[in-house]
Amino acid sequence: MPSWASVRRWPADIPNLAQKAGVEIVAGPFVNREDTIVVVVQSDKVENVDRLLTESRLPQWNRVRVLPSLTMEEGLTDIEAQTPIF
Repeated sequence: MPSWASVRRWPADIPNLAQKAGVEIVAGPFVNREDTIVVVVQSDKVENVDRLLTESRLPQWNRVRVLPSLTMEEGLTDIEAQTPIF
C-alpha cells in the first residue's frame, strides 16, 4: 500500500507521466466516494496508455479498467457503415 504522501502527490505527477508516455489527458483525474478515479485520455497507441499506467503505479494499489471508446459521431458513423443483421 502506498504512503499517504505518495497518494496525495499522484495527481500532480500524472501530467508529466502522461506527456512522457505520449498520452493526452482529455479530462480528469476525477474522484468519487466509491474510491474510483476516472481519467479520460487519448493516445495513438494502447501501449502508451499501458506505459502511463505502469509509470503511475496505479495498478499496484487499485483495479484499473481501460475502456477503448469513440466519440459519439465516430460511433454513429461506424454503425451506419455496418450491414444490418435484421
